[in-house]
Amino acid sequence: MSIGLLGGIIFVVVFAGIILVHELGHFFIARLMKIEVEEFGFGFPPRLLRLWRGRGSLLVGRDRVVIPINFDLTFDPKQSVHRNVNVVAISKRGKLVLRSITFASTENGQPLSEPISVPNPSPFPGPSPAGEVAKLISKSLPGEIHLSGTLNEIRPGTEFTLNWIPLGGFNKIKGEDDPETPGGMAAANPWKRLAVLVAGAGMNLLTAVVVYTFFFYQVGIPDTHIAVIASVDSPSPAQQAGLQVGDVVVAAGGLPVNGYSQLTQITHDNLGKPLQLVVLRDGKALEISLTPRSVYPSTQGPMGVSIGEPLTPVSSWFSTIPAAFSATVQDVDSLLALPGRLIAGTISPQAAQIGGPRTVWNLFQQAVSRDVTSREPAANTGTTTKPTNYTLLIIISITVTTAVANLLPIPAFDGGRIFMTLPEILFRRRIPAKYQAMINGIGFIILVTLLGFFYLKDIISPVNFTLP
Repeated sequence: MSIGLLGGIIFVVVFAGIILVHELGHFFIARLMKIEVEEFGFGFPPRLLRLWRGRGSLLVGRDRVVIPINFDLTFDPKQSVHRNVNVVAISKRGKLVLRSITFASTENGQPLSEPISVPNPSPFPGPSPAGEVAKLISKSLPGEIHLSGTLNEIRPGTEFTLNWIPLGGFNKIKGEDDPETPGGMAAANPWKRLAVLVAGAGMNLLTAVVVYTFFFYQVGIPDTHIAVIASVDSPSPAQQAGLQVGDVVVAAGGLPVNGYSQLTQITHDNLGKPLQLVVLRDGKALEISLTPRSVYPSTQGPMGVSIGEPLTPVSSWFSTIPAAFSATVQDVDSLLALPGRLIAGTISPQAAQIGGPRTVWNLFQQAVSRDVTSREPAANTGTTTKPTNYTLLIIISITVTTAVANLLPIPAFDGGRIFMTLPEILFRRRIPAKYQAMINGIGFIILVTLLGFFYLKDIISPVNFTLP
């Protein structure tokens, strides 16, 4: 398989996976909060086929009756609530499981004297003709339990579907924008809605943690309290001053250096000024003076170095989990701090550019090529270079960026819905549903327009990132 094709496949799988994981987060928490999900789709419509329907339930009076898996109701649930019904169920593991249901179609709500049964019932029956009484299962079994009462609630169960466009998935949550729909999203407690909304981004961040654990297991856990020179650009102030790869910076400007971020901050505080560094080289302390540049190439920093952290080998996969959580939190913090760093001038606008689909596609091609090449034996020596893991790092970066972007208070994003939920939590006053729908609709149109412009610009003129 060519590297270009492999990179393309990984690109599609990663993007589809990030969306699918995000939607699974919403789905699991919605189910946990007893909010009904009408459909969970793998891929995007049009629908290819239905895989199965999950368990549902009926509330007859005060009795909860379970609807079996892959069982379709032959009547419209929205039109059948609050009608009188006769239900036949059996008891399984302390729960009532539906065998048949008869309900009235008369105006006075009373059941007909002779219910009409659906002949040869199947797992997927079609709709009943108007005016008939639908009896879902007519077979009589020992141990039947007969219930009569008002049908107070109907939860048909979630449909799981496979769709033609293989890019992630989607949730169709009941009553997402209608607070009058019982058992729906908008009718739920605001804390429950908040949990569902946050769950998508939370699932993405958890994915980043998992990928980080695999990355650290392969390369080792970074020591975040040590700043080591990983590369020196040419030409640059660092090269002129004599900095070398492997030098450990222990002090800068008279202050002790306890990691990458502190060294970066000290450097940007001294742009255009002489800066005294103390480095350890082969166990010996050396003093090096240089002047960080106020103006520097977009592919370099003020000193002209890349700063790394020494890696400590790990003995088990579990030992990487704390470092994985810490690295994910640091990535989130870096993204949130980006606007402030741009305003403060501690990062160049070129370095803070956001790439669109074509830019990310090009990055994946680079990453996969580097990772594959680094694992191939050298032509003459039969040895291999140190394996790189750029693909894993790009997956982490996209996953974290997706999570943070979705939590921004932008209408039509999860963050926009979270923002409109806060007044209800803080002041017990809800923004009317019609205004929420209007804000989300307008926000969606603006967002699609801006994304269309951004994607078109990216296709015409992608950002050129070069991996080190």
